[in-house]
Amino acid sequence: MELRDNELILCTNCQNELTDKSNFCKHCGQAKNHFEIISQPNKKQNLHQIAAFFGIELIICLSALLIENHSLTLTLFYDGLMAIIAICFFSINWKENKLILKWPNFSLKKTAGLVVATILASLIVQFLVAHLNQLVFKEDSSFYLNYIFHPYGKYIMVVSIALSPALFEELAYRGFLMERLLKVVDEKEAIYITSILFFFIHLSIFSFFWMLPLGLLLAYVRIKTKTIWYGVLMHFFFNLTACLLEIYTYGELF
Repeated sequence: MELRDNELILCTNCQNELTDKSNFCKHCGQAKNHFEIISQPNKKQNLHQIAAFFGIELIICLSALLIENHSLTLTLFYDGLMAIIAICFFSINWKENKLILKWPNFSLKKTAGLVVATILASLIVQFLVAHLNQLVFKEDSSFYLNYIFHPYGKYIMVVSIALSPALFEELAYRGFLMERLLKVVDEKEAIYITSILFFFIHLSIFSFFWMLPLGLLLAYVRIKTKTIWYGVLMHFFFNLTACLLEIYTYGELF
């Protein structure tokens, strides 16, 4: 079995790197033959793609953070920009990435259970966040104020805060980023790394207690189900619940 220079030979038993000259894995003793080794091409290229993706995301998010007053137009501009980045990076390895756009073994029961659990979790988080804001900052925090002046503000908010992140953050983090990381690290490490980066890119230490657990759950579900669609629905209903609570607070739900 001839390998190119940029490929690594990995033991299928323990996933550690094998040397070309050894016939056995020095870590676990597994014999090296055509059936017991796999190659992992372009590790450096995968790392470069990961770094480029997160670097661009971080620059954009930091630039948005530096702007003191966001207009609705500017908010939608950043939403669109992040969506384009997600699509572009996801498309780089389209032949591999498109597989997670399928929905194998679809289960209505599992979908309903995850959605209900997500809504309940979101209600708990919103309750805790509201009380923490009062306790720590002595004020109420509302993102609906950015949309309330527009005649279609509540619909725009749902698209901007619930629908767009659910689609494009999942495409970016549990799609592109997860797929690239799985070429470099094992599943458990990929879950942790994507979740930490997902939390970090939101640039909010205050959201640590719920953003990181949400990221871990979404990453775990993505690995176990081999599709991003459960995560998309969970992400959407988590944020949608927050949006509807905000709208209800201002008496404009109906």
